[in-house]
Amino acid sequence: MQCTLVDVFANKALTGNGLTIFSDCESLSSQRMLALTREMRQYESIFLFESAQGLSARIFTMDEELDFAGHPLLGLAHFLGERSGVSGEHSSVSSEQHWQVALNTRKVELRSWTQQEGSFAAMDQGKPSFGHILDSALAQWACEAIGLSREDLAHAPAQIVSTGLPYLILPLRTGLEKVSYREDISYWLSEIGAKFLYALDVERLEGRSFDNAGKSEDIATGSAAGPAAAYLWQHQLVARPQLSIQQGRFVHRPSEIKVSLDCEGRDINNVAISGQVITTANISFV
Repeated sequence: MQCTLVDVFANKALTGNGLTIFSDCESLSSQRMLALTREMRQYESIFLFESAQGLSARIFTMDEELDFAGHPLLGLAHFLGERSGVSGEHSSVSSEQHWQVALNTRKVELRSWTQQEGSFAAMDQGKPSFGHILDSALAQWACEAIGLSREDLAHAPAQIVSTGLPYLILPLRTGLEKVSYREDISYWLSEIGAKFLYALDVERLEGRSFDNAGKSEDIATGSAAGPAAAYLWQHQLVARPQLSIQQGRFVHRPSEIKVSLDCEGRDINNVAISGQVITTANISFV
Protein backbone atom coordinates (compact mmCIF):
# COMPACT_ATOMS: atom_id res chain seq x y z
CA MET A 1 0.00 0.00 0.00
CA GLN A 2 1.22 3.49 -0.88
CA CYS A 3 0.85 6.66 1.12
CA THR A 4 2.19 10.21 0.87
CA LEU A 5 3.29 12.49 3.69
CA VAL A 6 2.72 16.23 3.34
CA ASP A 7 3.05 19.30 5.56
CA VAL A 8 0.00 21.60 5.38
CA PHE A 9 0.04 25.34 6.22
CA ALA A 10 3.84 25.11 6.04
CA ASN A 11 6.22 27.80 4.79
CA LYS A 12 9.04 25.24 4.67
CA ALA A 13 9.43 21.50 5.08
CA LEU A 14 9.01 20.03 8.56
CA THR A 15 6.78 22.85 9.71
CA GLY A 16 3.00 23.11 9.49
CA ASN A 17 0.60 20.25 10.15
CA GLY A 18 1.74 16.83 8.98
CA LEU A 19 -0.72 14.58 7.15
CA THR A 20 -0.75 11.05 5.75
CA ILE A 21 -2.69 10.56 2.50
CA PHE A 22 -3.67 6.98 1.63
CA SER A 23 -4.69 6.72 -2.01
CA ASP A 24 -5.14 3.01 -2.79
CA CYS A 25 -7.44 1.98 -0.01
CA GLU A 26 -10.67 0.71 -1.61
CA SER A 27 -10.46 -2.59 0.29
CA LEU A 28 -9.79 -1.11 3.73
CA SER A 29 -12.29 -1.47 6.56
CA SER A 30 -12.99 1.35 9.01
CA GLN A 31 -11.06 -0.55 11.68
CA ARG A 32 -8.04 -0.84 9.37
CA MET A 33 -8.12 2.88 8.52
CA LEU A 34 -8.20 3.73 12.22
CA ALA A 35 -5.27 1.36 12.86
CA LEU A 36 -3.24 2.93 10.04
CA THR A 37 -3.93 6.41 11.42
CA ARG A 38 -2.68 5.31 14.81
CA GLU A 39 0.40 3.78 13.18
CA MET A 40 1.32 7.13 11.60
CA ARG A 41 0.75 8.99 14.90
CA GLN A 42 -0.40 12.19 13.22
CA TYR A 43 -3.41 14.19 14.31
CA GLU A 44 -5.37 13.06 11.23
CA SER A 45 -5.06 10.88 8.13
CA ILE A 46 -7.17 11.01 4.97
CA PHE A 47 -8.17 8.08 2.75
CA LEU A 48 -8.97 8.72 -0.91
CA PHE A 49 -11.45 6.59 -2.90
CA GLU A 50 -11.87 6.86 -6.66
CA SER A 51 -14.77 5.43 -8.66
CA ALA A 52 -16.89 6.11 -11.72
CA GLN A 53 -19.03 8.33 -9.48
CA GLY A 54 -16.05 10.56 -8.67
CA LEU A 55 -13.77 11.21 -5.70
CA SER A 56 -14.64 10.57 -2.07
CA ALA A 57 -12.64 10.62 1.13
CA ARG A 58 -12.77 9.57 4.76
CA ILE A 59 -10.91 11.32 7.57
CA PHE A 60 -9.69 9.71 10.80
CA THR A 61 -8.03 10.92 13.97
CA MET A 62 -6.34 8.43 16.25
CA ASP A 63 -9.62 8.21 18.18
CA GLU A 64 -12.46 8.43 15.66
CA GLU A 65 -13.70 9.19 12.16
CA LEU A 66 -14.59 12.82 11.40
CA ASP A 67 -17.18 14.02 8.90
CA PHE A 68 -15.08 17.10 8.12
CA ALA A 69 -11.62 18.55 8.76
CA GLY A 70 -9.62 21.32 7.13
CA HIS A 71 -5.95 20.41 6.87
CA PRO A 72 -6.55 16.86 5.50
CA LEU A 73 -8.61 18.26 2.64
CA LEU A 74 -6.02 20.89 1.71
CA GLY A 75 -3.36 18.20 1.80
CA LEU A 76 -5.52 16.08 -0.48
CA ALA A 77 -5.96 18.98 -2.93
CA HIS A 78 -2.17 19.36 -3.12
CA PHE A 79 -1.76 15.61 -3.65
CA LEU A 80 -4.31 15.60 -6.49
CA GLY A 81 -2.66 18.60 -8.13
CA GLU A 82 0.82 17.14 -7.81
CA ARG A 83 -0.36 13.83 -9.25
CA SER A 84 -1.89 15.63 -12.23
CA GLY A 85 1.29 17.65 -12.78
CA VAL A 86 -0.45 20.98 -12.19
CA SER A 87 0.98 21.68 -8.74
CA GLY A 88 4.04 20.60 -6.87
CA GLU A 89 7.71 21.39 -6.46
CA HIS A 90 8.67 20.49 -10.04
CA SER A 91 5.60 21.90 -11.79
CA SER A 92 5.98 24.80 -14.20
CA VAL A 93 2.22 25.15 -14.59
CA SER A 94 0.54 27.91 -12.62
CA SER A 95 -3.12 27.34 -13.60
CA GLU A 96 -5.57 26.50 -10.85
CA GLN A 97 -7.13 23.05 -10.78
CA HIS A 98 -10.45 22.16 -9.13
CA TRP A 99 -11.89 19.01 -7.58
CA GLN A 100 -15.11 18.04 -5.88
CA VAL A 101 -14.74 15.46 -3.11
CA ALA A 102 -17.58 13.70 -1.32
CA LEU A 103 -17.30 13.25 2.44
CA ASN A 104 -19.65 11.32 4.69
CA THR A 105 -22.22 14.11 4.97
CA ARG A 106 -21.32 16.75 2.37
CA LYS A 107 -19.31 17.58 -0.75
CA VAL A 108 -16.43 20.04 -0.72
CA GLU A 109 -14.76 22.07 -3.47
CA LEU A 110 -10.96 21.90 -3.46
CA ARG A 111 -8.38 23.90 -5.45
CA SER A 112 -4.61 23.76 -5.91
CA TRP A 113 -2.08 25.81 -7.85
CA THR A 114 1.64 26.56 -8.02
CA GLN A 115 3.25 29.99 -7.91
CA GLN A 116 6.77 31.22 -7.33
CA GLU A 117 6.56 30.81 -3.56
CA GLY A 118 5.44 27.17 -3.77
CA SER A 119 2.42 24.91 -4.00
CA PHE A 120 -0.87 26.08 -2.49
CA ALA A 121 -4.26 24.53 -1.81
CA ALA A 122 -7.63 25.99 -0.88
CA MET A 123 -11.14 24.91 -0.04
CA ASP A 124 -14.52 26.56 0.32
CA GLN A 125 -16.12 25.82 3.67
CA GLY A 126 -19.43 27.45 2.79
CA LYS A 127 -21.61 29.77 4.82
CA PRO A 128 -20.82 29.72 8.54
CA SER A 129 -23.50 29.08 11.13
CA PHE A 130 -23.45 31.01 14.39
CA GLY A 131 -24.75 29.18 17.42
CA HIS A 132 -25.07 29.55 21.15
CA ILE A 133 -23.42 32.50 22.91
CA LEU A 134 -22.19 31.58 26.39
CA ASP A 135 -23.13 33.68 29.39
CA SER A 136 -20.31 35.00 31.55
CA ALA A 137 -20.51 32.13 34.05
CA LEU A 138 -20.16 29.46 31.36
CA ALA A 139 -17.35 31.37 29.66
CA GLN A 140 -15.52 31.55 32.99
CA TRP A 141 -16.05 27.79 33.51
CA ALA A 142 -14.58 27.11 30.06
CA CYS A 143 -11.53 29.23 30.91
CA GLU A 144 -10.97 27.45 34.18
CA ALA A 145 -11.40 24.03 32.54
CA ILE A 146 -8.39 24.76 30.31
CA GLY A 147 -6.25 26.27 33.06
CA LEU A 148 -7.02 29.96 32.53
CA SER A 149 -8.89 32.59 34.50
CA ARG A 150 -11.66 35.02 33.76
CA GLU A 151 -9.09 37.81 33.48
CA ASP A 152 -7.65 36.10 30.39
CA LEU A 153 -10.91 36.54 28.46
CA ALA A 154 -11.19 39.23 25.81
CA HIS A 155 -14.07 41.70 25.85
CA ALA A 156 -16.09 39.60 23.41
CA PRO A 157 -18.54 36.73 23.88
CA ALA A 158 -17.62 33.07 23.67
CA GLN A 159 -19.72 31.57 20.86
CA ILE A 160 -20.23 28.35 18.92
CA VAL A 161 -19.47 28.75 15.20
CA SER A 162 -19.39 26.05 12.53
CA THR A 163 -18.42 25.59 8.88
CA GLY A 164 -18.69 21.81 9.18
CA LEU A 165 -17.58 21.12 12.75
CA PRO A 166 -19.06 23.23 15.58
CA TYR A 167 -16.31 24.91 17.60
CA LEU A 168 -16.66 26.89 20.77
CA ILE A 169 -14.59 30.00 19.99
CA LEU A 170 -13.13 31.17 23.31
CA PRO A 171 -11.76 34.72 22.79
CA LEU A 172 -8.66 35.56 24.83
CA ARG A 173 -6.63 38.71 25.39
CA THR A 174 -3.88 36.89 27.33
CA GLY A 175 -2.97 33.42 28.50
CA LEU A 176 -2.71 31.42 25.29
CA GLU A 177 0.67 30.07 26.38
CA LYS A 178 -0.82 28.83 29.68
CA VAL A 179 -3.54 26.57 28.27
CA SER A 180 -3.53 23.25 30.13
CA TYR A 181 -6.70 21.14 30.29
CA ARG A 182 -7.77 20.19 33.80
CA GLU A 183 -10.48 17.73 32.73
CA ASP A 184 -12.13 16.10 29.73
CA ILE A 185 -14.68 18.61 28.42
CA SER A 186 -16.35 16.35 25.83
CA TYR A 187 -19.65 15.97 27.68
CA TRP A 188 -19.87 19.66 28.55
CA LEU A 189 -19.20 20.67 24.95
CA SER A 190 -21.84 18.26 23.64
CA GLU A 191 -24.36 19.75 26.06
CA ILE A 192 -23.90 23.20 24.50
CA GLY A 193 -23.78 21.88 20.91
CA ALA A 194 -20.03 22.04 20.25
CA LYS A 195 -17.54 19.38 19.15
CA PHE A 196 -14.27 21.07 20.14
CA LEU A 197 -12.95 24.25 21.79
CA TYR A 198 -10.69 26.72 19.99
CA ALA A 199 -8.76 29.14 22.20
CA LEU A 200 -8.22 32.31 20.16
CA ASP A 201 -6.02 35.29 20.97
CA VAL A 202 -8.09 37.97 19.24
CA GLU A 203 -5.24 40.51 19.10
CA ARG A 204 -2.41 38.26 17.87
CA LEU A 205 -4.81 36.22 15.68
CA GLU A 206 -3.30 33.04 17.06
CA GLY A 207 -5.13 29.91 18.16
CA ARG A 208 -4.69 26.62 19.97
CA SER A 209 -6.75 23.44 19.62
CA PHE A 210 -6.60 20.16 21.56
CA ASP A 211 -8.48 16.90 21.81
CA ASN A 212 -11.17 17.30 24.45
CA ALA A 213 -9.07 15.70 27.18
CA GLY A 214 -6.20 18.07 26.43
CA LYS A 215 -3.75 15.24 25.80
CA SER A 216 -2.89 16.05 22.18
CA GLU A 217 -2.49 19.51 20.65
CA ASP A 218 -3.34 20.03 17.00
CA ILE A 219 -0.72 21.88 14.98
CA ALA A 220 -3.00 23.78 12.58
CA THR A 221 -6.76 23.38 12.55
CA GLY A 222 -8.37 24.36 9.26
CA SER A 223 -11.85 23.40 10.41
CA ALA A 224 -11.45 25.87 13.31
CA ALA A 225 -9.68 28.68 11.44
CA GLY A 226 -12.70 29.27 9.21
CA PRO A 227 -15.14 29.61 12.13
CA ALA A 228 -12.58 31.70 14.02
CA ALA A 229 -12.26 34.17 11.15
CA ALA A 230 -16.04 34.32 10.74
CA TYR A 231 -16.35 34.99 14.48
CA LEU A 232 -13.78 37.79 14.34
CA TRP A 233 -15.59 39.44 11.44
CA GLN A 234 -19.06 39.01 12.95
CA HIS A 235 -17.97 40.67 16.21
CA GLN A 236 -16.05 43.44 14.42
CA LEU A 237 -12.69 42.38 15.83
CA VAL A 238 -10.92 42.61 12.44
CA ALA A 239 -11.08 45.34 9.82
CA ARG A 240 -10.61 43.23 6.68
CA PRO A 241 -12.26 39.98 5.54
CA GLN A 242 -8.88 38.51 4.52
CA LEU A 243 -6.65 37.45 7.39
CA SER A 244 -4.06 34.93 8.55
CA ILE A 245 -4.37 32.83 11.69
CA GLN A 246 -1.22 31.52 13.34
CA GLN A 247 -1.05 28.20 15.15
CA GLY A 248 1.47 25.53 16.14
CA ARG A 249 4.04 27.74 17.88
CA PHE A 250 3.75 25.87 21.15
CA VAL A 251 4.48 22.48 19.57
CA HIS A 252 7.41 23.82 17.52
CA ARG A 253 5.53 23.54 14.19
CA PRO A 254 4.68 27.14 13.23
CA SER A 255 1.78 27.26 10.79
CA GLU A 256 -0.13 29.92 8.87
CA ILE A 257 -3.75 29.49 7.81
CA LYS A 258 -5.08 32.07 5.37
CA VAL A 259 -8.80 32.80 5.47
CA SER A 260 -10.86 34.80 2.98
CA LEU A 261 -14.46 35.74 3.74
CA ASP A 262 -16.95 36.51 0.97
CA CYS A 263 -19.05 39.18 2.68
CA GLU A 264 -21.95 41.52 2.19
CA GLY A 265 -21.55 43.88 5.10
CA ARG A 266 -21.26 41.67 8.19
CA ASP A 267 -23.10 38.82 6.47
CA ILE A 268 -20.76 36.05 5.30
CA ASN A 269 -21.68 34.04 2.20
CA ASN A 270 -18.61 31.79 2.10
CA VAL A 271 -15.48 31.01 4.07
CA ALA A 272 -12.39 29.91 2.12
CA ILE A 273 -9.20 28.67 3.75
CA SER A 274 -5.85 28.20 2.04
CA GLY A 275 -2.22 27.50 2.74
CA GLN A 276 1.05 26.26 1.37
CA VAL A 277 1.56 22.48 1.20
CA ILE A 278 4.86 20.60 0.89
CA THR A 279 5.35 16.93 0.07
CA THR A 280 7.87 15.35 2.44
CA ALA A 281 7.83 11.59 1.71
CA ASN A 282 6.32 8.70 -0.22
CA ILE A 283 5.99 5.48 1.76
CA SER A 284 5.26 1.86 0.82
CA PHE A 285 3.62 -0.34 3.45
CA VAL A 286 4.69 -3.99 3.33
